Amino acid sequence: MNVPAGEPTPRQEAHAHDNSQIHMAGRDQYIYSSDGTNHDQVPVPGAARALARMLAPFCVLVTGVTLVWVAYDADGWIRGPFLLAGLVCVVLTSPRLRTAVRRWRLTRTRRNPGLARLLDRQLEGAAEQLARELEVLWNREMRLRRLQHPTPLPVRWVNAEEFGDHWTNIRTDDGRDASLDLSGSSALHEVFSRIPSGRLLILGQAGAGKSVLALRFALDRLRAREPSGRVPVLLPMASWDPTTQDLESWAAGRLAAAHPALAGRAVSGRTVATELLRSGQLLPVLDGFDEMSTQTRHHALRRLRASLGEADPFLLTSRADEYEAAVRQADIVLPATAAVRVEPLSVQESVDYLRRTTRKLVVGRTVATKWDPVFTRLREHPRDPQVLRLRDVLTTPLMTGLARITYSDTSRDPAELLDHRRFPTRAAIEDHLLGQLVPAVTDQSERTARWLKFLAQHLNSLGTQDLEWWRLSPAGPRAARAVGAMLALGAATALLGWRVDRQTSLFGIEMPVCVPFGVLCLISVTDVVFGSRESPPRYVPRTEPGRMVRPALALVAVVGGVLLYYWLLQYLLFNVIVAAASVIFSVGHSILRRKRPRPKAPGRLTVEEPLEDLRHGTSDAATRGPERTLREDRLATLVTLGLINLLMGGSAVWRAAGLLIFAAFAPYWFLPDVRPGTGAITTVVTFVAFAVLGASSSAWCGFGASRVWLWGAGKLPWNVLGLLEEAHRLGVLRQSGAVYQFRHSRLQERLAAQAGEPAPARGQASGSRIGDLRPVVSMLSSLVLAVGSIAMGVDMFLLKAESGPYEAVVPVCELVDREVLLKLVPDPRGEPSEGHDYDMNTRYCSWNAGTETAGDPVVVIMVQLFKPTRTLAAVEQADGYFGHGLPVGPIVSQYTTDLDGVGDEAVTAVGHSEDRPTAATSVRLDNLLVTVTYEVSGLKWGDTEGYARSTRITQDLARTVVRNLSGARP
Repeated sequence: MNVPAGEPTPRQEAHAHDNSQIHMAGRDQYIYSSDGTNHDQVPVPGAARALARMLAPFCVLVTGVTLVWVAYDADGWIRGPFLLAGLVCVVLTSPRLRTAVRRWRLTRTRRNPGLARLLDRQLEGAAEQLARELEVLWNREMRLRRLQHPTPLPVRWVNAEEFGDHWTNIRTDDGRDASLDLSGSSALHEVFSRIPSGRLLILGQAGAGKSVLALRFALDRLRAREPSGRVPVLLPMASWDPTTQDLESWAAGRLAAAHPALAGRAVSGRTVATELLRSGQLLPVLDGFDEMSTQTRHHALRRLRASLGEADPFLLTSRADEYEAAVRQADIVLPATAAVRVEPLSVQESVDYLRRTTRKLVVGRTVATKWDPVFTRLREHPRDPQVLRLRDVLTTPLMTGLARITYSDTSRDPAELLDHRRFPTRAAIEDHLLGQLVPAVTDQSERTARWLKFLAQHLNSLGTQDLEWWRLSPAGPRAARAVGAMLALGAATALLGWRVDRQTSLFGIEMPVCVPFGVLCLISVTDVVFGSRESPPRYVPRTEPGRMVRPALALVAVVGGVLLYYWLLQYLLFNVIVAAASVIFSVGHSILRRKRPRPKAPGRLTVEEPLEDLRHGTSDAATRGPERTLREDRLATLVTLGLINLLMGGSAVWRAAGLLIFAAFAPYWFLPDVRPGTGAITTVVTFVAFAVLGASSSAWCGFGASRVWLWGAGKLPWNVLGLLEEAHRLGVLRQSGAVYQFRHSRLQERLAAQAGEPAPARGQASGSRIGDLRPVVSMLSSLVLAVGSIAMGVDMFLLKAESGPYEAVVPVCELVDREVLLKLVPDPRGEPSEGHDYDMNTRYCSWNAGTETAGDPVVVIMVQLFKPTRTLAAVEQADGYFGHGLPVGPIVSQYTTDLDGVGDEAVTAVGHSEDRPTAATSVRLDNLLVTVTYEVSGLKWGDTEGYARSTRITQDLARTVVRNLSGARP
């Protein structure tokens, strides 16, 4: 595979004449002499630019978060613009940050020879494990198909000069224009090794054995592979859509789905599968070019030609007619590619094979088989039309193998194939053999046959040959995503309605705040259902318990350090120490990095190598099929509590998660909330909502929904994977990694036709229109959800509760009669004072030792005017503060009494003191809170009469204040 522009080329190593080792990463050279001295390192052009491109969106993101934080603490009109600017920065830069980080990691890998060598070792370990898995898998596939029992059918091939390129281009070693004899019948991998360009095209008619030949080639090539040689990988081309995917991304996705470990990230930031393809460690075996749709074959040729580098080998199989039509339409030829044509079987080869695979019938000294009458007819009547039809059928390995299964392995008589009334054409004989495969291997099980026919019909309706458990039914994953999104967003709507129980106005209609948010949630549910693609299986590398200790301790240390940091942050000395330590660390790190010695040998690296499971993990390829990938996806979903599906679920899932975050944090940003337990309830509900949304987006939940639906409809058994495994064991299906396929495309078409409905043309999948509209739906939903969320935030910021009946208070000193005060204090002129808060105004009038009217007793009257907040009405504010108690210190319960007939609610209490107890009366009047305190010298603790006199004084003063306030009520 060639490397796109702007990407590093595969790493190479060479040796100079003076025994210095030259390491090449892209266009950069790192020279190490034999004595270990590093003579030169050429800096990579563009490294600073890549770093700047990564830091720019990061800085903008930090700026956006800072603006949101400032808006949270700000008051007044500046809060809205700061919040809007911060959200815009976060929304615009978050998608670009990931791309920028990957670009910087690629540049860093090119620049650092240690990282480049580390990447080489990672890929080497991944290639070795992949080779072990594929060898086990393909050997098992050969046994299940009985391709070696008793001996494989002979497949012969000859040169196909009309389909290949010029021999001058093929013979890259000497450039001669002389053809190479590529004909053979046994070892295709040896013939492939004789092609200098390493590119081979295998052509043949339907059922000629091209796929089996490709499988044998891959297995033989794998067995003869050198330790650092290319690993052959089988890639069925029917699943490739070249109009939307290039060859590399499709092949990498296919490998990652079949081998989840290859979906992990390498040092460069790309997936291991992508790096294996780009580094030239894989040999693509592209099987079934003819099984692609007619409209995409010429696009596939152009894509394949464009992806080929100078020395990229491959093997491709196709029917001759379909390939020729695609070449004619694309008007190109695959460069440096040789071509061979698979020859039909001879009648004698088919006869010998069928005789050897059939049980002997010994009658006296005569040894025969039930095929002998058929063979005699073929030999003695070579011009009989029915004989000619049967001879044509038995020239293909596919039909010969089906004849063996239908007759040699059962009690049926093959002489029925000579009935010209029942089988008037060659197609009739072939349809009969295809239709008898399932009854022959399932012992006439009608249920199994019905299930397999449904699967074939279902695949035809989807326009594919890949039977993937996570795409068993398009409706299943959509239903799972719909239920999960509705539950998660419904919980978020209920949470927001509980926390913000105020009315808002939309189009002149008063409604709760949760109503417009619920509309946004419904839009998001639709977006998640129809705007998301089916989630592929996820994979979490297995980790030994001992290796989990350090990450767990590190997490505990980080959390504890953050909490300790915020506790110490209030001390100025701590801030000075932190700032000084940061400066010293930065300077010291810079100095040590400059003086750090270079590695003495290229192989000695001080970097810890990741992806340990790729190098030391045991191979379990025999079970790395659908059941294994299902278990791994379920484990990944449960271990991460759905987080892995949220992070990799796509933009629609991210937008739904954004609404969950909005419902959880918007009340904190815009509305002060004083309800008890709000933080704990919000945390639990949000956490569960995230887990439900992530789990519902997993392939495991989608498969569960599909299984329930199909089982309930009677179309498939509950144990779907058990059915597929049994069909694979019986030879009806073949396995390619985590994907099953019918043994041949014609078998799938035949079973679909037996289901009773005609099969649609390939490539006309039912969801194609949805796929075409998905970008438009995604863009519209993003716009609506973003605008709606910002509008709701602004509306919540401006939202206020009801104000109380009192909007202002007259001076407190004027609320008490002078005649009454003359009986209590020497001078009735009080000392006024005021206090202001964002949700209340407080006015005082006091007569105590600290004022001009100093003396004894001490009288203080306080009136608090409460204003509405954006979550509580003014009366609710006053009622909440009334329940907090009186400002008299510890209250003696036996002297606390409720006062009836004064205001809305009133209470009188005495505060404990040995030498100077304080009596107080508090009255709530709508959104006002009146508090009168009385304190006098000479009142001793336990003086019941003194307490009664003091409380009567505070009550009388409170009644006077309340009466005057009621008269001044607007």
